[in-house]
Amino acid sequence: MDSNWVYKAEANGVLPEEHFVSDIIVIKVYRLLSTFVWPDRPAQRSKKQDLDTWLLSALHAARDAVTDASTTPETTLWVTQTGVRVAHSREERAAVESPSPDGQEQSFLDDQVALRLPIGRWIDELPAILTRIKKREPRKKTARTSSSTTARRRASVTARSSHQ
Repeated sequence: MDSNWVYKAEANGVLPEEHFVSDIIVIKVYRLLSTFVWPDRPAQRSKKQDLDTWLLSALHAARDAVTDASTTPETTLWVTQTGVRVAHSREERAAVESPSPDGQEQSFLDDQVALRLPIGRWIDELPAILTRIKKREPRKKTARTSSSTTARRRASVTARSSHQ
């Protein structure tokens, strides 16, 4: 997981300051969905925007799936503009895709774009990922001075020394 996505998620309010293992899954979902543009909506890249309801719902569903006792490697998260659905088994997935045995009943997925994310598999892979992550010390914060501030300080010092 690229740490830039973690910083971006923090800046957009997706992650709290204190992180948990479940946040790895949230970051993975955020990384995938934050750049997604629905076909009927224009992309707005020039201004910072609040997270859409559909994206917040997906992030919460992903976080909840990590601690849900019924989550299995088969767990799937569907994301649409109108909501999210989580299914924990092949049977539940089939019911989301076709609620009635004869396929005549309207499905949540009908007539809209839907993204299907294999979050159960991602959650199942977490222990192996966590063992490969190298422990590192947090970066020390250093005070950075911008070049314009440095130039103003030099000019101020030069002006004071020429008046003496």
